[in-house]
This record gives sequence, structure tokens and C-alpha cells, in this order.
Amino acid sequence: MVGVFVSLDLFLYYGFWELSLVPMAILIAMFGPTRGRAAALKFFLYTFLPSGLLLVAILWLYAKMNTFDFVQLQALLANGTFAPQALWWVSLAFLVAFAVKVPVFPLHGWLADVIQEAPTAMAMVVAGKLGLYSIFRFNLGLFPAQSRAIAPLMIALAVVGLLYGALVALAQTDMKRLIAFSILGNLSFCTLGIFCFAVAGLNGAVFQTINEGITGGALLVLVSLLYERYGTYDMTLYGGLAARLPMLATLFVITSLALIGLPLFNGFIGEFLVLSGSFQVHPQWVAAATIGVILSATYMLWMVQRIFYGKESSLVVNRPAFDLNAREQLTLWPMAILMLAMGVASPYWIKAIDGAMSPLAGSVAAPASPPAASQLSGGAR
Repeated sequence: MVGVFVSLDLFLYYGFWELSLVPMAILIAMFGPTRGRAAALKFFLYTFLPSGLLLVAILWLYAKMNTFDFVQLQALLANGTFAPQALWWVSLAFLVAFAVKVPVFPLHGWLADVIQEAPTAMAMVVAGKLGLYSIFRFNLGLFPAQSRAIAPLMIALAVVGLLYGALVALAQTDMKRLIAFSILGNLSFCTLGIFCFAVAGLNGAVFQTINEGITGGALLVLVSLLYERYGTYDMTLYGGLAARLPMLATLFVITSLALIGLPLFNGFIGEFLVLSGSFQVHPQWVAAATIGVILSATYMLWMVQRIFYGKESSLVVNRPAFDLNAREQLTLWPMAILMLAMGVASPYWIKAIDGAMSPLAGSVAAPASPPAASQLSGGAR
């Protein structure tokens, strides 16, 4: 994964991209509790087949330009020497491979099964980061005109994915499947911010990607700790846990409030930037996305109420469990503190993000003047 983030040679990047898929699939197959092999196979097929299109597109660029170097390709493509129709198909091949990995609705078919079956450490990294980074780097960096042309479709899919994820999450009783569809909604927010092309939206999309890694990761850890103690992800079997596990309940509530975007937490900053940046361009889609924000608060607070408050269930009464130990608190409290720090001191993060996103937004608005690769993220070949 680190190789994906630092490679500016397209062939080297593709090698790391494929290498990151293989251990993910193997770990899911080995450690999935019930249907690990089936989930791993679905994940592999969903992600590997579009990667074939990506490889063809990379080789086509090399055949035409005799280089895999990102900086040189960016400069050559900006000269407008290729037919727009040819570049359209190449950019689409890149986008499909990345959209599956995000995932973007309706290419999310692997997500729920993989999140449910993957070990917690794998579930924390399997979605979002690689695909979103690659869209920033390659689709917006190499194909700004084609990205702007397909932006209306991507915005529509992002809003549909946000609403779909929230509505399906409301119908879940399995905690891990609820988190999977919550991830779909949160990553759809990032996609919306990217393809509005406003600086605020792009900043919010990057910030929200970081948020998802911290807040979504913490939530997966907390749910897994519940599973270790009670042996089930079924929310209908829980109830009244707050009195017995107050520390776990506190961290669960903090994480949930950060995830739904309560002011002072990191989720609020990301959502506000995405919505405000998108509103300048597509106010009707932002109105629909706002409904998704309300629905996300609904299912998260419903899950907290179901598990921790109300009458104690028979499972909780008959199976006493210990609260968080020192190791578990050492894992979770820094993440909770970071959620608050990123919300209160967000300008420190936004200042760093804006330095990369402002030139990128300018390049998409005016494709003839692409940003230098060093401005975009400072990656190394």
C-alpha cells in the first residue's frame, strides 16, 4: 500500500496495486469466520478484473508516449496531441478500476461480505484509501478534461450511493453489515467532494478520507471487542450494556458522534467542506446528500441505543464480561483524542491539504495548465 502511495512510475504503481490485492484476499480467506473463502474470491474478482483494464490503459499510454513517468505523461497529455475519444476510453479504464476499489455505487457488491468476513485489521484498510488516492492522482492529474466530462454521472452515483448505504444500514441487525453500508455512504461523500472540483470540496474529500480511516477503524475495533466478549454481531441480542461496560460505551458513543458529524469532531469538518463546496456547483444534489447525513445519524444513534441503553438483555445478564483492559484503551483512546483534535484544530490539516488541492482544482478547471507532481503530493518515483 505504501508503494501505491509513493510511486510516480505507472508500471511500478500497477505492480504495487496488484500486490496489495493478493495478501488482502489471502488474509480474508484464511481468517474469515464463516464464508471467508467466498468473500475473498468475490473481492479478488471484483478488483482484479477491472485492474486488467487499467493495465491495458497503462500499456497504451506507454506505446504512444514511450514513458511510464507520471510527470512526463502529464506534460505530454496536456499538449493535446491525442484525440479526445482515445483519451476518453483510457481515462474510463482508470476510473473503473479505481471506482471498484473505493467502492463507488453500484460497484460495491464485494463490500458487505468482505467487511463481515475480514479480520478487523484487514477490514480497516480494505476500502477507500487506495481507490480515492488513485482518482486524485491519476484521473484528475492525467485526464482533467475527461474527469470534468464524467463528473455529473459520478456526482449522481455518489449521492445515490450515500442514500442507498444509509437506507440499507437502517435495515440491518448485524453490526458489521451496518458498518459496511455506513462505509459506502461515507466514501460516497468523498466521491461527491472530488467531482464537484471546488477547492473546498476537494479539501473535504481528502479530510473525510482520513476521517474514515480513523473513525471507521475505531468503530470496527469496538464492534470486534463486543464480539470477543459476547460471540455475536446481532444487535437484537444486546441491550443495557452501558451500565456493565461504561468505558466501552463511552468510546463507542464518541466514535459514533464523530462518524455522524457532530460539531467539534472531525466528521463535521469533512462533511461541511464537501457540502459547502458541492453546493456552489450542484445545489440539488447537495440537498439530497443532506438527507443522507440525517439518515446516517439515525442508524448510528439507533445502534448505540439498541446495544448500550434500555433494558438489559438475557445475553448481557447471563454472560458477564469485563470492561476495556489497558491494551484496548491504549489502542482506542488515541483515536478518540485524534477525532476531537482534528475537529477543533482542523486548520492545521486543511492548510496542508489545501496546498495540494488548490493546484489540482485549477488544473481540472483549466486542463492546459496541470499542476506539478511535487505540488500534488510530493510522491517519489
